[in-house]
Amino acid sequence: MQKKVLAICLVIALFEGFAGLGIEIYAIRISATYIGASIAITGVILAMVLIAIAVGYWYGGRLSQSITSPRQALLKAGHVLSWSAVAHAIACMVQLPLLAAMTASTDSPIIAAIGVGLLFGVGLAFGSTSIPLITQFLSLKYKNLQGVDAGKNAGMMVAITTVGSVLGSTATPILLLPYIGLMSSLALFIAALAFSAWLCTRLGVQMQSDEPSSQSLPVINYMLALSAVVMTVAFISLNKTDTGLQTATGAWFINYAVADGQMAVTISDNPRHTTSSCWMPAIKKNCHWYGEKTVESIEQTLPERLVFLGGAGMGTPSEVAYHHPDMALTVIDIDKDLPEIVEAHFLEAPIADNIEFVGDDARGYLNRHSDLRYDFMLIDAFQGRFVASNLYTLEALSQFQQTSTHIMANIIGRPAIEHGYTQTIFKNWHQVFGDSAYVMTSHDGTDLQNILLCNFACAGGQKLSQAEFFNKDQLVHTDDLPRLERYYYRSIERL
Repeated sequence: MQKKVLAICLVIALFEGFAGLGIEIYAIRISATYIGASIAITGVILAMVLIAIAVGYWYGGRLSQSITSPRQALLKAGHVLSWSAVAHAIACMVQLPLLAAMTASTDSPIIAAIGVGLLFGVGLAFGSTSIPLITQFLSLKYKNLQGVDAGKNAGMMVAITTVGSVLGSTATPILLLPYIGLMSSLALFIAALAFSAWLCTRLGVQMQSDEPSSQSLPVINYMLALSAVVMTVAFISLNKTDTGLQTATGAWFINYAVADGQMAVTISDNPRHTTSSCWMPAIKKNCHWYGEKTVESIEQTLPERLVFLGGAGMGTPSEVAYHHPDMALTVIDIDKDLPEIVEAHFLEAPIADNIEFVGDDARGYLNRHSDLRYDFMLIDAFQGRFVASNLYTLEALSQFQQTSTHIMANIIGRPAIEHGYTQTIFKNWHQVFGDSAYVMTSHDGTDLQNILLCNFACAGGQKLSQAEFFNKDQLVHTDDLPRLERYYYRSIERL
């Protein structure tokens, strides 16, 4: 009997840890549509999560001091677990309107990240409160048995809930989100918490105790757990927010439009801010300005071997590949699941035979294959509006200079002297390529736009050193400054 009860307690702890960290991954992923994804944002949300868990452990320890019967300990644990399920269900329902309101009222994604962390931290605090209570139950239930002590029970429970957290934080992005999606994953987490509350309460009801306890508490626990499940199902059924096609790395959003009188498909990793690629399936052409200029430059230089750092919808490489079957193209994108999504939802056709897709970090792959040589390179890797900054350091650009003859880069920025984010990329480009550094803006003006950089005299470009909007005194970006983060360079998020 002791082993059976202990096994049930461990299952409860495992589910609590799994659901808690799984919901955290859910929150980070769905928040990225509004506030982006970066080390700073993830770090802030993670910090709030850990604070919430610590508060729950502390309060659970305080609460357990006044508990004198095993039955009471279990019922209290079931109660806080049921509230954890309810709190998470409510958080998921209000998260999107809250994010929309916060991003409309503040330019700082860090403040919005704190709000997300606090919102989900309530449910996490309730969940972690159950661990000291279950530990107290084990200590009270088996205090007179040999080999049973409070320290051993506490270590065992914390260890198992940590294992559950590890499972939630790894299985969620690798397995659950890509294969069952955001909403089904959310339902699974809420159901896991509700089941843990039911299991804990059921075990408590079966405990024999001489101490009188409230007969209404088990019913309250069951009703709260059930209401959490009902709210979650209702939210998933009524929610019309497009959460994209989930992969282990991110999410891709597909939309339809008209371009040049043709039906077009767009793909993006952040539909609120950017369109990563635009494609006209009927004529097999891309429909973005930067893509058209890239194809024009490829026609100008007539390369045999090309490499694209960043795949997005693969509109530009696909146009080149379909119309130039003699050219050999390599597309390197960190999202290994991208080709399947592109073929089914974007290109609406198989990827061209002369395209080799490499699912890897672009700079890491080229570092490991330093013998590879290309005639043309396009750097087109983004996180929302922000470039993959490790591709624009002095060291990275110098490496690419040895790898490829002709290099172009697509960035989103402002051709304005005072805009430090854009100017840093300009300065690095000029530092490496000197007088052969060229720039091409999509239109006149200093507003936010696509900007192309070339290390050759690309058609329509001008020398970067002669551009009025180039600040020659801007600081450079090296590998010693790991990322072009918003807190270091001036934000373009609200421009």
